[in-house]
Amino acid sequence: MRKVSVALTALLVLTGCGQRAGDSGLMDAMAAVSGDGPAAAYFEYGEPAWWRDLGVKAGAGEARRWLSAASSGLGGLAVVAEALPEATGVTPGASTRAISIGLPPRQAFRFDGDVDADAVREKLTALGAKPREMGGHEGLSFFPGAEMDPSRAIVPGVTNQLNQVVVTDSLVAAASTPDVLTTALGGAPALADKPEYAAMAACLGDVAAATMMTPSPAGGAVTLYGVGLRRPAGLNDRPVNVICVLPAASAAAGVERALTTRLTPTGSMSNGRTWGEHAPEITHDRVSSDDHTVLRAVLTLNGTTNAMLANHMLIRGDLQALTAP
Repeated sequence: MRKVSVALTALLVLTGCGQRAGDSGLMDAMAAVSGDGPAAAYFEYGEPAWWRDLGVKAGAGEARRWLSAASSGLGGLAVVAEALPEATGVTPGASTRAISIGLPPRQAFRFDGDVDADAVREKLTALGAKPREMGGHEGLSFFPGAEMDPSRAIVPGVTNQLNQVVVTDSLVAAASTPDVLTTALGGAPALADKPEYAAMAACLGDVAAATMMTPSPAGGAVTLYGVGLRRPAGLNDRPVNVICVLPAASAAAGVERALTTRLTPTGSMSNGRTWGEHAPEITHDRVSSDDHTVLRAVLTLNGTTNAMLANHMLIRGDLQALTAP
């Protein structure tokens, strides 16, 4: 059993969460994909079913600020998610769990839940996909490799993301190449089996949206970044974002000093404003799991800031700047 810090255990008790760190949808999703492949560079997770049950839908008042959270896990397909069902039968927003791994061009998508597999196969076949075996899985393929056919527009914005597709009654997986696709269907070791990623999951805790990403280039002061959104009890709740940073051992003190002194309510943003204008409450602690100690910042946002602030900080590079020693 993985060792979890006393601080984290106390936090779970105080928040009334009986779930141990790592025993969550996030950890289960990490166990479903291979850790040797694109997931190690980028892993994005979401729970469309959670947000549907909570009543998040376009234009629905308080739900608006949570819309980007409902798209977590869809990766680059988020912008075309509404057009995919009619064109392909693939319905990301109707899935229970959504996972996006890797960065273009080595990127794959996985949507778990009830799937009308016959409808997906019929629509993809009508578009020109052919039967193909991929890593022991029967699937459909537009090309044997990562080729693109600009004249065959499935939907605007989709080029080779759906070149290879495996569909069953419980999941749809897609990627540009067969080797990338099979990593989204599992493999040993799983991402959850890698200690640094397990430590990141322990730090993030029970979240309904999360992203983990390695710095590029590797070998710097930080080994792994993770951001997540804790589950709100209702749409009127203030969003709580979690930022987790796994520093390289040699740089741990400098990274912690940088993060804890810069990411504060009075700390300056790159636009001259302060972080407190978006997150009036920011706390810092550490979470230990096995032999890894992860730095954690918990941001309680105000009533208007986008619920996925921490995710935007990671993608824009703000978090990387905040942790530079």
